[in-house]
Amino acid sequence: MTRDTSVAKQSIADGKAPRVVPLDHAALDKHAGELQLTWLGHSSVLIQLEHAKILCDPVFSSRCSPVQWLGPKRYTAAPCQVKDLPADIDFLVISHNHHDHLDWNTLRQVAQRYPAIQVFAPLGNKPLLESAGFQIVYEKDWWEETTVTMLGKDGHLAFKFACLPAQHITSRGVFDLNKTLWSSWLIEGPAGRRRVFFSGDTAYSSTYENDKQEVCPAFKQIGQVYGPIDLAALAVGGYGPETFFCGVNSKPEHAVRIHEDIGARVSVPIHWGTFMLTSEPVDEPPLRFVREMEARGHADQTSCVLSIGETMLLQIPRCE
Repeated sequence: MTRDTSVAKQSIADGKAPRVVPLDHAALDKHAGELQLTWLGHSSVLIQLEHAKILCDPVFSSRCSPVQWLGPKRYTAAPCQVKDLPADIDFLVISHNHHDHLDWNTLRQVAQRYPAIQVFAPLGNKPLLESAGFQIVYEKDWWEETTVTMLGKDGHLAFKFACLPAQHITSRGVFDLNKTLWSSWLIEGPAGRRRVFFSGDTAYSSTYENDKQEVCPAFKQIGQVYGPIDLAALAVGGYGPETFFCGVNSKPEHAVRIHEDIGARVSVPIHWGTFMLTSEPVDEPPLRFVREMEARGHADQTSCVLSIGETMLLQIPRCE
């Protein structure tokens, strides 16, 4: 049998795809009042922050495509479906409208299961989200903040959601390039005790090889305004070939620079291991990310590579 010449496909055939584990509901419940992150594959994460549950860019469909009979197909299974998520999801965060981040089928199920969920998205995405069935949608521009409350065991708890810059593009079809905004997000818990950064999808530099060290200035600005940040979910994959994707997706070494610029204490690599959208080996992004973290002198505990479906508990003092 002829071996496929695609490096990405070869790495899948060689068993390099990340491990998939079922959701550990006991772990999710045990530390519900602390800061936890569960990687759900690609850029989908479930954040637990001071009794709030925040779902980011959920994609559980078989293909990230307008239709389910054509388009990039998962090479790792989703660790769950919407029906398997915790019974109470309080907030939904969307970074932009690409099909591998804003999945129509998944979002319709989320809207049906959690009718009171509060949704945060960058400019231009509200009509689509409302058509999916969401009732409460906050549509924000870069640097805009919204503080919302939820009823907790000790009364009402206030959470801040800040829509922040990123370097990317948007479209869901052929004729809507950049008609809506893309963003990263900062989520701050009650009294500012915990802060989480979700990168969505972003590049760090628009210049290949970058001899002049030209980088997106937004991340240092984010660090100046919101740092230090307890936990960051950073996109590390989707960069091959770099000559083509350098302006829209971060290579792992650039993700480390984002970690530094925003003042993150711990970072989890996301945006890899699920859909073969680019040409790099599927296991390369987190390996390069960890190697670069070590090369730049960051301790082992400052990065955490998760299996799909795995939950991590952040066990460091709160930002004050």
